[in-house]
Amino acid sequence: MSGRARLPAGAPLKASQRGRWRAAPSKVSVSRAWRPGDKVRWRDRIGDFQRSLGDGEHAEIMISGRTWRVRLEDLA
Repeated sequence: MSGRARLPAGAPLKASQRGRWRAAPSKVSVSRAWRPGDKVRWRDRIGDFQRSLGDGEHAEIMISGRTWRVRLEDLA
């Protein structure tokens, strides 16, 4: 589309608004629904998913008999 940048209603931008870049789109991540007993990979180690901690961000996994509290987004 050629021409000058305009507001959604068609009015031209104010001088203070010209030349600004729009914010980058936010990164959307889709998390998997883990179930107890599922195999997970964390920091190049394989373990078993134990439970979600209820805050939507952390979980407990067991690796070699040791329980770790990790972020859900770090699991693969």
